[in-house]
Amino acid sequence: MIAPGRLIAMTVLFIVGLLGIAAALGAFFRDPLQRLSQAFVDLLGGPGIAIGYLIPDAFTVPIPNDAFGWFGIEGGVAFWEVVLWGTAGSVAGGCVGYLIGQRLRTTRWVSQFMAGRGRALERLIRRYGLWVVAIAALTPLPYSLSAWAAGAVRMRFATFFAVSLTRVFRVAGALYLIQLGLLTASG
Repeated sequence: MIAPGRLIAMTVLFIVGLLGIAAALGAFFRDPLQRLSQAFVDLLGGPGIAIGYLIPDAFTVPIPNDAFGWFGIEGGVAFWEVVLWGTAGSVAGGCVGYLIGQRLRTTRWVSQFMAGRGRALERLIRRYGLWVVAIAALTPLPYSLSAWAAGAVRMRFATFFAVSLTRVFRVAGALYLIQLGLLTASG
């Protein structure tokens, strides 16, 4: 189990890191990033932002979903529209992750995962239920892992979905920090 102090430290480091990365990239690679972001928005628009959030929140892949929010912001999509698309994609990804945990819980691969890295998370969900999902939804902890574990322990889907809607705060907060970092770099 992650101690509250460690979780707070991880969250602070995430915020500082996100601001630093956004400021550095904005300062040194502003023009190429703006062109890439504009091409991304022109080609994929809001649905591309949603897919960019869905994939890492469903499948536990090392793709930072916040990068797709960044592309949206830099590509000219309004802040709250990016938040809407990002939240929709993130929650949909969590639901896919929930179904993965639920459907594949008896497979050898998922059983091994739950016996290893997922075991502590499964115990937490059995003990604290929705609070674990809410903490993962709001912090830098991997949301996809909590979604898989929630499905694997058969948390009520309605409860899981309702708690997953708190992702809007995580998405909006990260986008605000990205935007702040970019504004700082260009100012």
